[in-house]
Amino acid sequence: MFKATISAATLPLICDVFDEAGLDVSRALAETGLSPSRPGAQPIPLDRFTALLQNAGLQAANDACLWSCGRRIAEPALATLFPSGLGEARLGGLLAGVLCDLQAMQEGTTFECRVQDDTCILAYRIHDPRIWPRSRDAEFTLGFLHAIVERSAGPDLPAHLTLEHEQDGSSAALSRQARSVPLYGQPLNMLAFPTRLLDRIVDPGALMPAASPQTPPQPPRGDRAPGHDIAEAIRRRVGQGPFSQGDIAADLGMSGRSLRRLLDGEGSTFRAMAEEARLDYALWALRRTTLAVGEIAWRLGYDDQGAFSRAFRRLTGQTPSQVRSRPHDPEASGDRQEVRGGDRTPA
Repeated sequence: MFKATISAATLPLICDVFDEAGLDVSRALAETGLSPSRPGAQPIPLDRFTALLQNAGLQAANDACLWSCGRRIAEPALATLFPSGLGEARLGGLLAGVLCDLQAMQEGTTFECRVQDDTCILAYRIHDPRIWPRSRDAEFTLGFLHAIVERSAGPDLPAHLTLEHEQDGSSAALSRQARSVPLYGQPLNMLAFPTRLLDRIVDPGALMPAASPQTPPQPPRGDRAPGHDIAEAIRRRVGQGPFSQGDIAADLGMSGRSLRRLLDGEGSTFRAMAEEARLDYALWALRRTTLAVGEIAWRLGYDDQGAFSRAFRRLTGQTPSQVRSRPHDPEASGDRQEVRGGDRTPA
């Protein structure tokens, strides 16, 4: 299966802000199996990157340390890693450029800006729920985006914060710094603020590049099978409610017939790919959250809890409650292997 990566160009800046925050950078790198990157270094596996942020966060004295590091990295990152927004005069244009560059640098991830009436939402989500832990990664990323918005909106930025992970400690320091009580266990990591702020003028003096603007660093795409984009589109939708084959075709800008032709060429079916992605999400939710089984069923697009339980048992041989009650081994090779030893082909 294709493994998501992130550009190694991010690592030196992150190590710098960790050091400024008083964290032991060498220890966090060693615990993650990474070393400081050099120019031209190969991209970092995304699961290693999120583990690095998690390991650094475990050293922190307060729950807002990684949020603070994300905010601290905003200025140097805007000057070196995100050139697409440097010429923009307004916050909306700057954010569009930054999100575009982020999407190019980090695979297997959604970065988007949604405008719903008088609310603007910056959403961030890693598609593969097996990339875990990622709580500190979500706080780091939203802290970075919060700092960019605040630069134009001012220190009294009226923002609301939702996080995909469940609360795993005190949230007092994070609430103070974000000036918002975060909501945990939500379908997406989101930062919401008034739409009117998108028209705020960007301070040009604060966006001077350290050198000539560069092309955003991108992980090499390699030779991907045509089915990769289909699988990514499915994972982008999983956990957000029901979706159909037609929805995935529309997301990819193709007709339903073209999608079926690609799947036939891959020797796969939409049902099999969707069930694989749903199973990964279900195992994550059952093992690592306290979400009610009915809520998990709804997020996965099932009509009711019974339909989800029947499908889950057909794929794993166990009920959702049996999987949830079994101790989880964090060192196991993968959640799928823990619950099933045989063939996973749908009946």
